[in-house]
Amino acid sequence: MNWTIEGVTIPTSEDNLKNISIEIGDDFIASVSKKSAHTDIKLFMENGVAVPGLINGHDHLIGNYYPKIGHGPYENWLPWDNDLKSSPVYRERQQIENRDLYLSAAYRHLITGVTTVSDHIPPFVAEPFYDLLPIKAIRRYALAHSLSSFALNWGDPISEYKRALDNDIPFITHISEGFDDESRSELDVLDRKGALGDHSVLVHGIAFSEQDMDRIKAAGASVVWCGDSNMFMYNRTINIGMLLDKGINTCIGTDSPASGGLNLLYEMKFDRTLYRKLTGKILPDQKIVEMVTLNPAKAFRLYKNTGIKAGNLADIAVFRHNGRNAWQSIVEAEFEDVLLVIIDGFPAYGKAEYSHIFDELGVEYQHVIIKGEERIIIGDPVGVMKRISRAVGFKKELPYLPVEFDF
Repeated sequence: MNWTIEGVTIPTSEDNLKNISIEIGDDFIASVSKKSAHTDIKLFMENGVAVPGLINGHDHLIGNYYPKIGHGPYENWLPWDNDLKSSPVYRERQQIENRDLYLSAAYRHLITGVTTVSDHIPPFVAEPFYDLLPIKAIRRYALAHSLSSFALNWGDPISEYKRALDNDIPFITHISEGFDDESRSELDVLDRKGALGDHSVLVHGIAFSEQDMDRIKAAGASVVWCGDSNMFMYNRTINIGMLLDKGINTCIGTDSPASGGLNLLYEMKFDRTLYRKLTGKILPDQKIVEMVTLNPAKAFRLYKNTGIKAGNLADIAVFRHNGRNAWQSIVEAEFEDVLLVIIDGFPAYGKAEYSHIFDELGVEYQHVIIKGEERIIIGDPVGVMKRISRAVGFKKELPYLPVEFDF
């Protein structure tokens, strides 16, 4: 059954396309036009800015919890991990079923316009939960935890990169996450093992030198920037000015609320401010939006997520237009500015006044109150928060999933 969103603005690199109709059929975008589509089901959203569903380039869904944990700055990730696992907050989190950690993390993303996330974890851990989630996690990937001698045993870079090439999937690894000698030499190790190439997605890279970046650019690899997490754990981050100046495909990730930003909306604003602080320059809003849409689609080889155009997947996020600038409307968006989220052609989250669209398309939903405003959402985030609270023995409130519930 085809249906249409009408009246939205679609920002592009050349211009803003205004008063656009997006026709959706099955999982895909059927047409994008200034003409009204001939469908029976229509939603008029004249104050909406439509972009591809946001992609979080790096998260640990099972590690999503609050508050942040750590007493940095650290030399590398290992002492932070030790602090994490010896903390009262971690012991509290351990009382919660993995299913509910995954679900709360997924709803955290959905209500901010994220439709896809790169979940950095071995597939055997995550696969039992992915079909339960209201958003999509990238499921076809090769993985290594990192390249140091104290890396977790999540995959051998040589065999994993070969698997990435053979199957045209991304090879994802933490790299140079720290300042010790091993962290600084990890790109050398990766290159020597033959695992640096255009399928490589390199997360963090705090210790990258200019020579490292030149090698990354030459290889065609991508990098994921987790600015808030880096500053919290290390009080430093990658040389983001140099990274972008060299034209390296760069994505944004949150790394989980245990160390990083509450959500991707927060992270975009944090990174914009951090970039100006570090470089003295302004990072354009368009560039930031590309770092959570087109750039990760390229990095993770999501060939049908490359923009709002006919034939692409109908993963779409619609934000409230702030009346000034379409790109800025997305970067400066808060919870209340996320109007509608569509995943695989069906609405998954939105304003309560759009319930007729959910009803006409046969999508089941729950009414929730988020930040004092009634919304509708697929699944049962209220039930998730109640189960989490029962598990820990008190009403647990997560600022990244601010749904009202009784306990």
